[in-house]
Amino acid sequence: MMRIRRTLLPAVLAATLALAGCGSADSGQDTADATPDTTINGNVTITFWHGMTGDQEKTLQQITDAFMKENPKITVKLQNQSSYDGLQQKLTAAQQSPKNLPTITQAYSSWMINAIDDDLVVDQTPYIESKDQNLAFDNWDDVLEGLRKSVTLDGKIYGMPFNKSTEVLWYNKDMFDELGLKVPTSFEELETTAKAIHDAKGIPGAGFDSLQNFYSVYLSDHGSEFGKDLDVTGKASQDAFTYYQDGVRDGWLRTAGTNQYMSAPFASQKVGMYIGSSAGESFVKEGAAGKFTYAAAPEPSKHAIQQGTDIYMFTSASSQQRTAAYLYEKYLTGKDNQITWGVQTGYIPIRTSAITDSKYTSADTAIAPILADATRNLIAAPIKPSSEQATTDVEKSLEAVLADPNSSVKDALAKLKPTFESDWQE
Repeated sequence: MMRIRRTLLPAVLAATLALAGCGSADSGQDTADATPDTTINGNVTITFWHGMTGDQEKTLQQITDAFMKENPKITVKLQNQSSYDGLQQKLTAAQQSPKNLPTITQAYSSWMINAIDDDLVVDQTPYIESKDQNLAFDNWDDVLEGLRKSVTLDGKIYGMPFNKSTEVLWYNKDMFDELGLKVPTSFEELETTAKAIHDAKGIPGAGFDSLQNFYSVYLSDHGSEFGKDLDVTGKASQDAFTYYQDGVRDGWLRTAGTNQYMSAPFASQKVGMYIGSSAGESFVKEGAAGKFTYAAAPEPSKHAIQQGTDIYMFTSASSQQRTAAYLYEKYLTGKDNQITWGVQTGYIPIRTSAITDSKYTSADTAIAPILADATRNLIAAPIKPSSEQATTDVEKSLEAVLADPNSSVKDALAKLKPTFESDWQE
């Protein structure tokens, strides 16, 4: 699941699927604002739709089994929807008949904004901030700030951060040692180092997996922010486009291109370093095996992107199901389970205490020792349905500029501006 890119699917599907194992039909919006139940009074079954496969699904099942052993009154039915696309399609269809929704689901925040507007998603703030010891979240401030912000809308906490990643710098340590290079820590140093690799090896020195992530982080580092108030013709935006265009034209930067991910050219030593997902180490490790030593460092910038899904709860669930689901979420996100989750799946623990714990930092990964620094200033996409379309349009514009490195950045951004502004109209 780490390699799947998000795609924007139609907002409404033609037909509602017949979906089983969902929230109870006799509950719903009338209990949406009720005071949370503090105890489980009898046997309760909850359903969790997800898109986990492989080691991620195995680890999720392992932690879930342990939860049910500790909470024998609660049965958690994990229902794999095969992929993110499949999950989003079923969620969109089920929203037309809310009784068909699961108790909780894995989802991107942008998938859920319409459901939130339609009062289909539970505000979990009363659970997290409960005075009851059984419910109260164990130190919400321990959750990384950028992740807390990503699930909060208008002061209400609608989601629980789940399988998260950020971006880091993957680099060819042997090449760096040979050329006497230091690991870059800023966009300016990245350019200098990439040029040195290009001059010495005749290959691009660096690249970015995601053009949009590059753009968002560059904006944040230069005092701007991706969102509806962004002037795409402004200086920060122009500088971002120009930075990458100059790099491609002069040979020290490249894109993933038809490879889709930079791990492929990195493995074949056609690029010296790249910025990509922290959850991609298994691919980096496999590609470098027997050829060179790789290493990881925080993204060479002041900020880094946070990406991945969260867990959302639906108002179609009964009050007992909601409490059971919340207790399950608390368990999943507890410190020890987050260490297990991080080590076994490659996703980042959502808690600072887990990231800095020696049981995690001593794990046999390149990510664990650097993650505290790599997650200091996480940024997230705006929680708006329009954000994905705006993202797509920016990426297409940047791709067009890079396809013709001698084209005018100003002209490209002037052309993008009305489309970008229209994307945010609600």
